[in-house]
Amino acid sequence: MENLISVIVPIYNVQRYLEKCIKTIVNQTYKNLEIILIDDGSTDKSSDICDNWKQKDSRIKVIHKANEGLAKARNTGIEISTGKYLFFVDSDDYIELDIIENLYENIIQTSADISICGFYIETYEKMIPYCSSNEFVVNSEDALKKLFMHDNISIAIWNKLYKKELFEKIRFPNCRIHEELMTIYKLLDIANKISHISKTGYHYVQRQGSLLHSEFNNNPLYILEIGEEILGFIKSKYSNILEEAEIFFLGQLNKCILVSYKKKLRKEYKILKEKLKEYIPQILKNTKMKLKIKLKSILIAYFGFSRIYKK
Repeated sequence: MENLISVIVPIYNVQRYLEKCIKTIVNQTYKNLEIILIDDGSTDKSSDICDNWKQKDSRIKVIHKANEGLAKARNTGIEISTGKYLFFVDSDDYIELDIIENLYENIIQTSADISICGFYIETYEKMIPYCSSNEFVVNSEDALKKLFMHDNISIAIWNKLYKKELFEKIRFPNCRIHEELMTIYKLLDIANKISHISKTGYHYVQRQGSLLHSEFNNNPLYILEIGEEILGFIKSKYSNILEEAEIFFLGQLNKCILVSYKKKLRKEYKILKEKLKEYIPQILKNTKMKLKIKLKSILIAYFGFSRIYKK
């Protein structure tokens, strides 16, 4: 018999998108699913939609809970899941009908701990494929390198099939930004083998008002804590790819400085610029960072966006 796969769907006020999301899960060509719908305190009709689907399909479990955020909803799903494998779907997204079967076949054939598919970034105007063409099998170090270089492995948690045992000691941190980054690098670290299929099977729908679509709604200084934690970890265990990790962190840091500037967060803007100055020696020593990025970072650190960015 095929292994049970638990599909975890955190849900909060997405009645407009939820029917489509659930339909693409229950109609998967891979049938041995445990579908866990975590209603995180929805105040619209999402709760009713979940309950209606539970009546239609015996594979569906519905958990109604007080609103505590995406991380705790996902963690709740992990804790009650009984499958050998886990797959996450955000409730305003949807998936191709054969993607779980494709990922499962790949994870079995390659003996991988994580199997990854490509995805579409979907807006009202267009649908852009991302990480969709390459097939490969890599170890942890190479997977982390690809993550940092945006090379067919993204920080997204939802376009991947995981062995549940990876989550034995890992949970999503309770923060409203970068919780996926804080989780995915740990999963890639403990996975013995990571595979990527050529199939593009996940539709990430960018909508106005969604958590991911709104940049750094909380304190942008949080990127410092995250970045320095990851850099310290990489330096201690994967020193061969430290330069790639620095490039990734610098991109996030510069983005946070820009957001602080545009939102007139003067305190945060000043602190982030000073932190960037501290990293200038490492930036100059980095042999894999493009000269254009080095120069831009130096200009931001010493002159700020008021000189190089126009509203």
